[in-house]
Amino acid sequence: MVPASPQATTAALTRVEIIRDLLHDCVYTDPVRARLLLNELHEHLTTLGATVSSLEDRTGYDYTFDHARYLASLESQEYRHEAAVAPFATAIAIAESRGDIADKLEIYLDYIGHLANLGQTEAASDYLDTCYRLLEAYPSDQLHARAASRHGYLYLLYFGYPKATRKFMEAETLLEGQTFTLTPKDHYFYALTQAGLGAVYQGSGERGGAIAAFQKAIVRCEAIGLRARLPWHQLNLGKELLASGAYEQALTYFRAVVDSNANGSTQALAATYANMGYCYHHLEQPERAGRYLARAEELYRSEHSPDQVQLAIVGSMRATLLMDGSRWTEAIDQLQHILEAVPVDDATSDPQLLSLTADAYLYLSVAYEETDDYRAAYTHHRTYDHYNQRYHTQIDLLRQQQFAAQFRAEEREQENRQLKLRASQLQLRALRAQMNPHFLYNALNSIQSFISDNEAATASKYLAKFAMLMRRSLEYSNYEAISLEEERQFLTDYLEINRHLRFEGQLTYDITLSPELEEDIIGVPTMILQPYVENAIEHGLRGQARGHIAVTFATADDDYLLATVTDDGIGRVRVREMQALDPSRQHQSRGTEITESRLQLLSDAQGKWVTITDLYHPSGAAAGTRVEVRIPVSDVPPRLYQQR
Repeated sequence: MVPASPQATTAALTRVEIIRDLLHDCVYTDPVRARLLLNELHEHLTTLGATVSSLEDRTGYDYTFDHARYLASLESQEYRHEAAVAPFATAIAIAESRGDIADKLEIYLDYIGHLANLGQTEAASDYLDTCYRLLEAYPSDQLHARAASRHGYLYLLYFGYPKATRKFMEAETLLEGQTFTLTPKDHYFYALTQAGLGAVYQGSGERGGAIAAFQKAIVRCEAIGLRARLPWHQLNLGKELLASGAYEQALTYFRAVVDSNANGSTQALAATYANMGYCYHHLEQPERAGRYLARAEELYRSEHSPDQVQLAIVGSMRATLLMDGSRWTEAIDQLQHILEAVPVDDATSDPQLLSLTADAYLYLSVAYEETDDYRAAYTHHRTYDHYNQRYHTQIDLLRQQQFAAQFRAEEREQENRQLKLRASQLQLRALRAQMNPHFLYNALNSIQSFISDNEAATASKYLAKFAMLMRRSLEYSNYEAISLEEERQFLTDYLEINRHLRFEGQLTYDITLSPELEEDIIGVPTMILQPYVENAIEHGLRGQARGHIAVTFATADDDYLLATVTDDGIGRVRVREMQALDPSRQHQSRGTEITESRLQLLSDAQGKWVTITDLYHPSGAAAGTRVEVRIPVSDVPPRLYQQR
């Protein structure tokens, strides 16, 4: 292969940037063009290879991630579930290996919709829980609205209509709240939320509410140009009007889908033709109905993996038309064809397949009776009874499963509420236990001494440092996580104040980070190590004229840091003896106990979080204490969410 010229490479890189910007809108507004752009982007990324890295460094975008997530979103919107699996897996792997919190939230929220469409509610709920945890550290009305909309759909799957309604209304309020500028994707979620409300009203039998909600979804799609989803919303509204008997109104929306060619969605177009066939059947125009049903069947069969259930539904409707026209022999052939196509056996548990099979045998019974073949009519009616009974048995089992799923969902939510309450209680207790009263008293007393000795400049200097430390302590208590850099600086300030205000310069310390640690992008739980440093001062070095504390941070593995606090104090044996005489020394021990409980709540992994080792001189005398803390790491939570 001949290497591309520098000019050609530059042009290709420029085109990659342009495509990425276009896809931001096209995935939701022009699916046909989006697919072409995605193919072109894939070709450029393959050809350019490592050259893309320089572009990513300059722009801050991960183009491989963008290609995967946009492709996954496009496939998911068009209900191409199998085609969406691979790009979702790629995008999630990239986000988890090198993405930030926003990248993870972006792809997780899309993936939840994919899992919900597949009926994998447990997995979808797990990802939603993760999203809510990330949102606590990364507050964003924009992403919270999307999470609420996804949550509403999960409630729909459990038939929890009241809770689904609350979540959809929450999403609607956030999307209409003008606290952020709506992107095409946000408008997409607004329409999706309205469709969810429409489904709630459908399930509750409130047809007027369903029609109004679907109309709002259509109005938003038309106003913004969201052509990717518009056909589906028009189809939903048309089906609801069809169910209410407003056939001419329904046809208006179905024709709109046909006129736009469903914006490239074969499934939406096929479903539209099928519903037009139903409309014309009810309007007693069988020839028209037959033509549209035949067109629907043709489109379904053109798919790479034809949907046999949809084909059976269309075939059943065509058989009904034949029976209405007393074309019994043709109807029998059509029904036999349905039974051959529908994959039903003794192990089948899908209620829809069983219902289609039962209906086919019932219609065959009627058709054979009309052709005077009473034996066949009787045989097929008995077979109908068999499948009808199996259908109702499966419906009962499905209801039981739904109730069980609802119970598990409620149990899960209750457990999450308890965990959050426990975490909040621990955080509050940790804040209360964070600063030992001895430290506060001694620091302020030392500052007062400087003032009394007319050392105003020194007093002012350390009062400012003390005030800054207190301010940071209060500020950080509002965050679940801070950067490793912030944790290091907080410990430095804390030790520096102790050094000068409590030990008169005789305390020495060092804080060391392994070279591979990028402290500005690694997140750790807020002030997680301070209680152990304070414990070393209050117990290990208390009463000594001088002392040394060494703090190190090293990589344990991809998900954890190993932090070590070492002092050269009196050792734990002597501390316990002194605690027996001075109960006030118990305070910080409670602080470290609370911190260990926080560590257990912050990770699903099990194991020992804190290891304490007594150190001894060769002579056997106490040489201090070493505390090793395994700390879960995360992305650094930004203080302000930037619009994506």
